[in-house]
Amino acid sequence: MENEQSSERAALAKKPRRFDLAHLIKWIILIILVVLVIIQLYSGEMHKLSRADTFSWIILFIKLLLIFIIIYLMRIQRCLKCKIIEPDGCTPEEPDMTEGILFVNVKGTAGGSYFSHYTLEIHDGGSPVTTTVYYPGGGGSGSSPVVNGYLGKIDTTSLMDGAYEVVLTVYPLGSGSPKVCKKTFTLLKAIVYISRVANVPAISEVPVLGNANPFDPNAELRLAVTPDYPKRSFGGNMTMDGSAYIYECPGRKIKKYAIRYAHVTTPGGEPGQPAPDAAVPAAFSGMVSPLPLEYITADHYQPWNRVGPAPINLINSWKSITIGGTTYPKLKPGAWNSGAAGSGRYSLLLTAEDTAGHSYHDIQHIWLDNHPIKGKIVKFQWFNKETNAWEELPECKDLSMSKYEKIRIVGLAWDPVIDEAWWPAVAPNDNFGFYNLKFHKQFGLWNNVTLDIPNRVPALPATPPVPIPADANAEELAIWDITLLDGGTAPTPYVPAADPLIYRGESCPYTIRLYVRDNSIVNHDADGHEAWHFESVKIINDL
Repeated sequence: MENEQSSERAALAKKPRRFDLAHLIKWIILIILVVLVIIQLYSGEMHKLSRADTFSWIILFIKLLLIFIIIYLMRIQRCLKCKIIEPDGCTPEEPDMTEGILFVNVKGTAGGSYFSHYTLEIHDGGSPVTTTVYYPGGGGSGSSPVVNGYLGKIDTTSLMDGAYEVVLTVYPLGSGSPKVCKKTFTLLKAIVYISRVANVPAISEVPVLGNANPFDPNAELRLAVTPDYPKRSFGGNMTMDGSAYIYECPGRKIKKYAIRYAHVTTPGGEPGQPAPDAAVPAAFSGMVSPLPLEYITADHYQPWNRVGPAPINLINSWKSITIGGTTYPKLKPGAWNSGAAGSGRYSLLLTAEDTAGHSYHDIQHIWLDNHPIKGKIVKFQWFNKETNAWEELPECKDLSMSKYEKIRIVGLAWDPVIDEAWWPAVAPNDNFGFYNLKFHKQFGLWNNVTLDIPNRVPALPATPPVPIPADANAEELAIWDITLLDGGTAPTPYVPAADPLIYRGESCPYTIRLYVRDNSIVNHDADGHEAWHFESVKIINDL
């Protein structure tokens, strides 16, 4: 690596030195003025000066004044200090965790006896590039002298990898030419991040909730729904979008990348994001398959195999494609089956390594939910007015409107907490969605017994442990007033009763459906884990 940087510095040293045109013009004017004074003094003007010729003295005074001004301006410029130390050679850009940008730092010197302020620019092929520069203390320029220190940072998010030139311009107080210094460097695009999981973005709370900043290691996977941006849990198969892009300096480009996972067993115990070049922590023992993805031969570096810098699915393996009789490697997008990881709070770590042995990391925390959901109609009950209690209806019992009137539907609509260690359970650890009950008359349309009800049946206990409920733990899901299905007396001539009613003296089969779901994103489906249960009954209108 040191040899590569030495080679680049040597190449830069061989470049022709750039002249300061403004300073050169001052020298030319100064020489001309001095020559004119000498000519004046030695071309017969001395005797006029000795006779106190006013006009000759004025001409000489003006020339001397101009010489003084030129020397003064040259001194001002030469007293300005201008030097760029970094960036130099192969320079990888860095992520800004707060602003959500990529940047390079500029270090050096900007000062001098007549210092006023300084500016920074970045040039591509000699032309300035439109980008944002962040100066110490804010503002549109550097207002304080800097000696071998931090001058500012330049937003390089929109720049591609390649050779660029940093231009530092130091301005004097009052009149006088600024001093300009330049340095060429090679921008290494090192863009490594996870931005979305199953199409749900990583959203930061910095500086305010809603900032889609994947570089923030504390960003959470949230729906882009204002104002709350609800967090979500995930299960089953999922894609992960982001970038694993390291291109390109001599001897430095992407070699391989992988996504690992670690189970977080203690609330608030999520691991921090490793610094660049740091080793992968031992806690990240699980591998998101089918990764890792390794670039093995020169053909693997075809342009279509670059993962980023714009977000792209990170879950890739290699397949082949034939072009003009030649076979090349090609990315095969896929998805990660998270079932093997289980359920709980996890941290995902994307690590990309380049061909020089440097590594870059990005962390994303996630709730994994691979618990099954439970929905079951266990039994029907009717209210016995004589005993003043709910009593169970036998199986296959016809439901008489006059006798039973209202039916109590008892069952389970239940989803486990993802991880009981994180208590009290709040979303998305507690990610129960809702349940509802519908019914339809034979060959009819679905009608509501209930609307969406956001509460488990049975409810969570006050403290863990939380056992999985069995049929014996079933509780009331709804009370269904079957007398509302009374269609009255059949008309003459006869026409069928309006759906879902039945006439008095008639009976008909009805189907009841229980639907339960949670709020997890499962297999890219926003409907999450789901459960259905159907039971049929025969209702007799004997009113």
